[in-house]
Amino acid sequence: MKRTLGIITILALAAGMAINTAGKAEKEDRPKTRFVLETLKALGGEHYPEKMKVKRITSVEIGDTHYHIFEGKLDTTGYHIIFFGNYQNYLGFYASDFPPCNEERDGHFAIDPNDVDEDGNAKFYFIPIDEKKGLPGKIQTNKPGTLVRAPQKEEEAEKTVVEDGVAEPEYRDWKITYRGKELTVRAIYVKQTFAKVYLKAEASGTTKDFDITSLSREDQAYVKQYK
Repeated sequence: MKRTLGIITILALAAGMAINTAGKAEKEDRPKTRFVLETLKALGGEHYPEKMKVKRITSVEIGDTHYHIFEGKLDTTGYHIIFFGNYQNYLGFYASDFPPCNEERDGHFAIDPNDVDEDGNAKFYFIPIDEKKGLPGKIQTNKPGTLVRAPQKEEEAEKTVVEDGVAEPEYRDWKITYRGKELTVRAIYVKQTFAKVYLKAEASGTTKDFDITSLSREDQAYVKQYK
């Protein structure tokens, strides 16, 4: 009997480890360069200057958010430092004279000015990413750069109207089945349509729609109050 219980415990632990590993991979969900190009081309304008060449640089994990960094080399001069978040969400870009690089420092992304300090060591600009606020609105290298955020969809930009007597939405943990795996997402309810629920992630500030059926039973009951 003890042996049976021991085997069951080991199997449960192994299954838990496998689920956690798979869940992390699903959450990271790093977009392929082709997907990035297609997303930017569809937006056009300042998000995709003519003849811009895109390549992947690295990924930085801040809290529950993975920031996937891509370099956009412009045809004339300069670069776009492009960011995607969890679930392949496009976050925006910075215009820069210098490219991003894969130099590591916890909680930061790096820009390479191709320069050295007085001791002859390679010099980098390290830009901090806030765990709650996400990407900074401005960065400072040789000159200031402003984050050009990804445009919101019309339905995401609409303010949620809450009926009298219903509690205001607040950030909470949601259990969501994504690609066959259950993930925990810290987010706030934004709105819902017939079959979709829109949630805004606390870490990145981005909004994504989910099928109502992908939510746990508890979460489905929670959103019913806002219909």
